[in-house]
Amino acid sequence: MEQARAILLRRYRYSENSLVVVWLTDCHGKVKTAVRGATKPGGVFAGRLELFTEADIAFKPQKSGDLHSLSEVSGDPSAALPTTYVTVLAASYFAELCDLATEPMHPVPEMFSLLQRAWGFLRANAPDQRAVLHFETELAKVLGIHDPSVTAYRSLGALLHKLPETRDRVMTALP
Repeated sequence: MEQARAILLRRYRYSENSLVVVWLTDCHGKVKTAVRGATKPGGVFAGRLELFTEADIAFKPQKSGDLHSLSEVSGDPSAALPTTYVTVLAASYFAELCDLATEPMHPVPEMFSLLQRAWGFLRANAPDQRAVLHFETELAKVLGIHDPSVTAYRSLGALLHKLPETRDRVMTALP
């Protein structure tokens, strides 16, 4: 059994009652977990798998493959991000960037810390374009590709081969 502090980046349906949940963790990097019975009302994980939440998780690593079994999740529901359109849009963009920039089970604690700080900012402030540009710059530094003569989003785009489509919507929607 492995344990970690984690931020929920993505989730998608695996079967009628199960989900695949992608986490960014402090000590394991990106972790994909299968959550059986996740969509059943009154289930063990009901209300605990909301996007962008931070939680302590426990999972059983699989011997082969990168889809592990989630055993436990505990977090503070009061620490959720505000659900305004621009906040969710900015958080989605940050989560997509982190998802694209990491490999499964490859720890990047600096990226986890950056995302934690971004969530703290989004809980306390409405996002703006400056915050997005700052996140991109800090992520480029974490990845070791920061070049002050090139905008961070261009560096990230070159590394990741393209930026998430969410970026255009974020930059258009934010002041």
